[in-house]
Amino acid sequence: MLTDVRVCIQLRHAGWTMIPVKRLKELSREELDSLFNRFGGDFSEIMMDSVIPIVNDVRSCGDEAVRHYTERFDGARIEALIATPEEMESATARFDKKALDAFRRAKDNIEEFHGHQKRENIRYTRADGTTLGVRYEAMESAGLYVPGGKASYPSSVLMGAIPALIAGVKEITVITPPDRTGMVPDGVLAVCGLLGVTRVLKSGGAQGIAASGFGTESVAKSDIIVGPGNIYVTAAKTYLFSMGIVQIDSMAGPSEVLIIADGTAEPSWVACDLLSQAEHEERALAVLVTTSEELARSVIAEIERDISLGGGRIEIKRKALEHAVVILVDSIDEAIEFSNRYGPEHMELMVPDPLAYLDRIRNVGSLFLGAHAPVAVGDYYSGTNHILPTGGAARFSSGVSVETFLRRTTYQHLTPEALRGALEPVLAMSSVEGFEDKHGGSVEIRFRK
Repeated sequence: MLTDVRVCIQLRHAGWTMIPVKRLKELSREELDSLFNRFGGDFSEIMMDSVIPIVNDVRSCGDEAVRHYTERFDGARIEALIATPEEMESATARFDKKALDAFRRAKDNIEEFHGHQKRENIRYTRADGTTLGVRYEAMESAGLYVPGGKASYPSSVLMGAIPALIAGVKEITVITPPDRTGMVPDGVLAVCGLLGVTRVLKSGGAQGIAASGFGTESVAKSDIIVGPGNIYVTAAKTYLFSMGIVQIDSMAGPSEVLIIADGTAEPSWVACDLLSQAEHEERALAVLVTTSEELARSVIAEIERDISLGGGRIEIKRKALEHAVVILVDSIDEAIEFSNRYGPEHMELMVPDPLAYLDRIRNVGSLFLGAHAPVAVGDYYSGTNHILPTGGAARFSSGVSVETFLRRTTYQHLTPEALRGALEPVLAMSSVEGFEDKHGGSVEIRFRK
């Protein structure tokens, strides 16, 4: 039984470690800390050894440095860093028409959902004559990082570009690593063409981020850079943000899902959803929190069966599932409270009436309610965004939206009578803080005769 001890079920497939099944109430302080503070290691070593030198080289040498590091890390010699119109047209012609139609339909859904996120300016006047307001204006330029390497991610073009376009961003640069021939995947270029995004930088990693952050001879400077990438991409974005060069969306860590399910859930569906997260990358995190010991055993059996069959991204799944865990709880309320502290990137709630729990759920990047809302539908098609906070950052930040690309400016206009009403409070408050001479004086001088 699982009620008295932590049980690890050994998967029999060669090379597999164990998926632990643990009762939440029995987790140690250290185990809880590793779950709640899981973002990852310190960036300092790679920052000093790799990222800062690369960023500084790109700042000093521009295109030449970008070409150098692209050849060094991606094995591609590139003359023109920006994809040509001919490259984009050829890619669109080669790309599967049925797939392109699917991306077009997803585009419509994403545009519809993000269209509801537009912000209205605010302006009102008090009785004393003070007018206050907020103006929302789009950032002028944005860099959108689209990962490469282990897979191609044209869906990330949709998720980054559509909210930027709706916000009114004028200049958009897609930043993405090339293959060894110096080409960007056809799907990425075809979806860029679908959206009217014409600037694609054929370089990724820290060098691509630096090129977009500073601007080079070929690459337009961006005011904000969004999108997930590897640890070097995240470190470069963080470094540029710390220098005041660009705004960023968040520090992206490994992709993750937390599934809350009771005994009514279909084990094969739960297992498949956990595995779909595991196939992202070796560091991906898949967590199941359940009230049912029987479901826990059945889900692990389904995972074991899938791994034993091989196929797909089997080595990536096997490695990622070394970090997986199943947690037993006494109630769905207990599971939700755990999730609220965990702050997952994606959370699935697989119970009969998931909407009944909606108001209790907090701190989730994107929420998937019910048995027929797997994470994949949000990753691709439903309309919500898949560029989301990871590593617990959902406790204090949100995913990419139209608002990500907006600047907010407040303003005020005071009549003489309104300022007179502020005189005495400003004098008193500035005196407390030691600024009565000129802070308070700047108001008082306007009423001297």
